[in-house]
Amino acid sequence: MTFLGVSTDIWVGAILGAIVIPLILEGIKSLKKWWNGSRPRVRVLGSIANDNEVCTIFVRDFYLEEGSRIISVEPRRGVGSVPNVRELWPDVEGRGVSYVLNALGQVGKRHNISIVRMSQDMGIWDTNIIVMGAQAQKCFDFYNRLENVMYAVDSENIFDTETKENVVREDGYGYGIIDKARNPYKKGRLPGVGFLIGGYGTLGTAAAAYYFREHLEDLGKKFGSRCFGVVVRASITAGEQTVERLPEYDKVEKTP
Repeated sequence: MTFLGVSTDIWVGAILGAIVIPLILEGIKSLKKWWNGSRPRVRVLGSIANDNEVCTIFVRDFYLEEGSRIISVEPRRGVGSVPNVRELWPDVEGRGVSYVLNALGQVGKRHNISIVRMSQDMGIWDTNIIVMGAQAQKCFDFYNRLENVMYAVDSENIFDTETKENVVREDGYGYGIIDKARNPYKKGRLPGVGFLIGGYGTLGTAAAAYYFREHLEDLGKKFGSRCFGVVVRASITAGEQTVERLPEYDKVEKTP
């Protein structure tokens, strides 16, 4: 059969092509956008991004003395007390973990994630690790035992582990760090990765975790798969969502 002197098969092919080809091109465009966005995130997370690899997140926790009164505030019920809670996470740890889990979800990491309270840590190192905070004993062990750690926090300062120079802190800001280091204690085919996401004070930790979530792709584009350390800060009055990285403090693993 023909239509206007042209075979109907040709007409059908032309119509299908006009419909299908733009869909294919749009699919390729979307795939390219996904690849360009996800690949830097995968590189910066290293083996943590592998859904079959175990990642352990360490959080600080506290115990209350027996008989301590905990106040509970519920908008529709008012103020009450909770008599049977003895173990607590700091608020900043809860927010920080939620930011980290969201970041891992960006690369499809949804399995083999374990959250360990530092009080229950029996010396776990044979795994990829993410340590929340900067001034607990697990943090100090991270600074001292992992390789290519760029920044550390003591009781008074954030400092460069190589030069020992302190980060200059301005009033009105909370300061945090993100360290990516090599974990030599992890066994297995894929190399071990360790992140420390913390800060000087609670705002510093919250700001670092929020930056990790919002700028994981930027970190991947900047540092790739190498170990690195960055310093961030957020306004005390405006909160963690005003976080900014201070590029003058960017440090990266030296390549051979």
